Amino acid sequence: MEIDELPFTVKKDLPVGFLGEYAVVGDIHLGFEEDLNSKGYNVHSKTDELVRNILNIDRRKLILLGDIRSKFTRIMPSEGGVLMNILSRLSDKFEEVTITKGNHDGGLSVIADRLGNVRIVNEFILGNVGFMHGHALPTRAITSRVGTICFGHLHPSVIMRDKNGVYYRKDCWSIFDVSLPKSKYKNSKVESAVAFPKFNPYIGSTDETEGIGFMRYLKLRRRLSVDLVVV
Repeated sequence: MEIDELPFTVKKDLPVGFLGEYAVVGDIHLGFEEDLNSKGYNVHSKTDELVRNILNIDRRKLILLGDIRSKFTRIMPSEGGVLMNILSRLSDKFEEVTITKGNHDGGLSVIADRLGNVRIVNEFILGNVGFMHGHALPTRAITSRVGTICFGHLHPSVIMRDKNGVYYRKDCWSIFDVSLPKSKYKNSKVESAVAFPKFNPYIGSTDETEGIGFMRYLKLRRRLSVDLVVV
């Protein structure tokens, strides 16, 4: 897969994929400020800003690629109230909200189930494209039906250099060739995968592409920075 073969469109400096009536958004990690502040930082809440940025997306339907939450712990009442408010706002804005459950999203379905047009799934299929968070291996059900898998979890970035020789990091889409083991995925149609940039600009990212799980079967082909520089 090359840049011009992406199954979605992108806009400069916006970490969102557009596929028909759907907008696709990567990791949000709401509540990350609490973890930073516990380490001695003084970070004011960015939740309203992040939610407003999602609400400003011009599409009818929304796919969130998981890790809505930042914490791994169970949802306490105070966090539950905040999450209910956020999901309600998204529910009011979008006709349909689909969340592919991330490794930080334990307990979120209890809240989402109260809203008729918000659903949490492990995987989601749209035409020839599959969506999942990316921390776990895809199922045979999805790999037998799609050619490309879009996922979050990785927080990909690329290291770039400006005209003064200064290096800096830029969030990006990472495009991979996929080679799943035939012993487990004998009917797989998946040939490519795209890691989405994180939607939250205040959390960390990485230029590493090797790892466990799904990442073991991916080979990096291209990167596309959020300002549309092909690397």
